[in-house]
Amino acid sequence: MKAQILIVEDQPVTAELIGDVLRNEGCGTQAAASLAEARKILARALPDLLILDRTLPDGEGLDLLQGLRREERSAKLPVLILTARDSIDDKVAGLRTGADDYIAKPFNTEELAARVDALLRRAGTLEEPAGQEAGELRLEASSRKAFLKRQEIPLSAKEFDLLWFLMLRRNRVLTRDFLLQHVWGYEQGLDLSTKVIDVTLSHLKDKIGAAADKIVAVRGFGYRFDA
Repeated sequence: MKAQILIVEDQPVTAELIGDVLRNEGCGTQAAASLAEARKILARALPDLLILDRTLPDGEGLDLLQGLRREERSAKLPVLILTARDSIDDKVAGLRTGADDYIAKPFNTEELAARVDALLRRAGTLEEPAGQEAGELRLEASSRKAFLKRQEIPLSAKEFDLLWFLMLRRNRVLTRDFLLQHVWGYEQGLDLSTKVIDVTLSHLKDKIGAAADKIVAVRGFGYRFDA
């Protein structure tokens, strides 16, 4: 069954854009334009994930989030805040209130899709594939081994995770911030050097031969694995 996502957003154009992105990912969507409407929907049934704006006609989105975290039935509901409030203080407040992720507007649709995918997989709503292949490059999830032309490649744990995420979201750009959060486990929004990605990626490319050409740097944004 496809994942069901509730979008709490009062701007119709933005809500429709988010919905289009999620439906293209195979998710089912429902929208609410206010806190009151969202609370009615959530009282009936919990979605698999909540996308929440902070500035709504009838209040602050964090009030809804705080209430959800207080209730046992919704304490672990994955919540992604998507808002124009993009200061470090705003992000820290959102994450400390219980948000699982925080994206500032204007947002990149590919990044939104990747973050939603990561949250759903973390929650167990989506199953990880048993493996991935691209030409003569193959990854196995269970053994966490990589193979090139049937020969095992000695990848480090971070090299494997980085390659896995890039292949999982092939043909889509993943931001440096996304990779720091989901490969290295750094909190989103922290001011951290991204040199660790460059170093890991350089070592990874040295090990995967011609497949290294499939990893493309998108200047000023992140990386993409071209299938």
